[in-house]
Amino acid sequence: MVVLNPMGNPPAIESLQMAPRLDSLDGKTVYLIDMRFDDGDIFLQQMKGWFNEHMPEVNTVLKRKSGVYTQDDDALIGELKEKSDAAVVAIGH
Repeated sequence: MVVLNPMGNPPAIESLQMAPRLDSLDGKTVYLIDMRFDDGDIFLQQMKGWFNEHMPEVNTVLKRKSGVYTQDDDALIGELKEKSDAAVVAIGH
């Protein structure tokens, strides 16, 4: 009898540091990115409304990435690097 372990061997994970925290969001542009995964867009629309009401000095841009959430969107990444100061990425529920 042969028994196989279904867990497999996961690849090594490289630990990355988080981006430095901004001192303030005043006058900054925050991108709200919908990764096209179950209802993330609904959450981000509510978040955009919250920013508009409570922090109107923050410019929020709601974007939906192209393709499914597992695929890269190089055009969006380029736009983020060029135009945003921060981003919130919603991947689901």
